[in-house]
Amino acid sequence: MVPFRNILVPLDGSELAEKSLLPAGQIATAMSRRDDGDRPTRLILLRVVSPVAILAADPYLYDEMMRMNSDEAQAYLNATAATLSTVAATIETKAVIGSPAEAIVQFAEGNNVDLIVMSSHGRTGSRRWVYGSVAEKVMHHAPCATAIIRAHVEVAVFQNRKILVPLDGSELAERALVPALALASAVDSDVWLLRVVTSWGPVPTSLTPDGIQLQRVLDDEREREHDEAEAYLQRVVSLHDNQRLFFDVRDAGSDVADEIITYADTQGVDLIVMSSHGRSGIGRWLHGSVAEKVLRGAGCATVIVRGLVK
Repeated sequence: MVPFRNILVPLDGSELAEKSLLPAGQIATAMSRRDDGDRPTRLILLRVVSPVAILAADPYLYDEMMRMNSDEAQAYLNATAATLSTVAATIETKAVIGSPAEAIVQFAEGNNVDLIVMSSHGRTGSRRWVYGSVAEKVMHHAPCATAIIRAHVEVAVFQNRKILVPLDGSELAERALVPALALASAVDSDVWLLRVVTSWGPVPTSLTPDGIQLQRVLDDEREREHDEAEAYLQRVVSLHDNQRLFFDVRDAGSDVADEIITYADTQGVDLIVMSSHGRSGIGRWLHGSVAEKVLRGAGCATVIVRGLVK
């Protein structure tokens, strides 16, 4: 299976947006290695030309300005494509007119795109496309998986060959497994499954009998949940014949996303792949909750796989 055959890279001409080119090329090349030969992997560079607000009263002048802007955008895309000679995929370029986020989503819908790779300022910095604007809108409304590349990532994609798939026990979260394993196989990477067990913190007992008893109950419950999480991950691993598939269970307070981010940072993870319900549907991990917090705070690239998109 080739999960990402048509890969879209939106560009706005900025250095920030262009930071998505290298990882997108790496993913496209990796997918080409898994290609069956009938449908080659495509890497599509897209430039959205915003309509000219002024001169609208003069149709001829407006059309001429838009033509010039489109020609400039296409020339930029052609020059950018020429720098990707080492990418083992079919490179295509397209300039379209419209509002950036809406045009990107519409293009993805109409061209069978199954992965959008784009940059965001992430933890620090800001540029033309900031998280909370174009990148955020695309992430929320795209009909396919979305990879967010940080402007100041601490770990490059596939640098350490360690992919992290956070799981919460739901079928929705497990939908990230197939693309993660396909990517890992193509780039010879390890895959780590992470289950975060939430628990109450220590109870201020003041050494009273009731407080001590409550603490014991909570400790027993924490141990039970940890054992169940470990058994669940063992079952998932057993379903896949993969010698480079591992798992880990971590205890955390109420902030699951923070624990995932911390784990990725400390373990040298270079790519997080996780699911979100996307446009509709509901799961244990809601978009706007764990998935979105991980996207905002992760120090490495993050791929969000849509669970339900219709």
